[in-house]
Amino acid sequence: MKTEPKSAQGAGRETRDRYCSFVGLDCDGQAQRLVGLLRPYIDDPARTNGFWQLFARKLAAETGPSHDALFLIHAHLNILREQLEMHDDTAALALLDQIEIECC
Repeated sequence: MKTEPKSAQGAGRETRDRYCSFVGLDCDGQAQRLVGLLRPYIDDPARTNGFWQLFARKLAAETGPSHDALFLIHAHLNILREQLEMHDDTAALALLDQIEIECC
């Protein structure tokens, strides 16, 4: 007998589970929104650092293989979190957490 996970139990609640389907998760859209929130760190000379410069080059596919934003976010989750925590960027951190849970 198949049982629902505790997070999926409850009448009338819609759950989204990446292990079943990515339908309705808009992972690419979430990744693009996060990149928009990262732009101030990437583009502002007063806020940028070596990591942001490397991340920008990877986004622009200037060096190495070309990857989409979701892949790059997934590949750099920990350092992205660390960088955003240094700036106490709660909005970007919340979206990063959502992407990690739903899309990675």
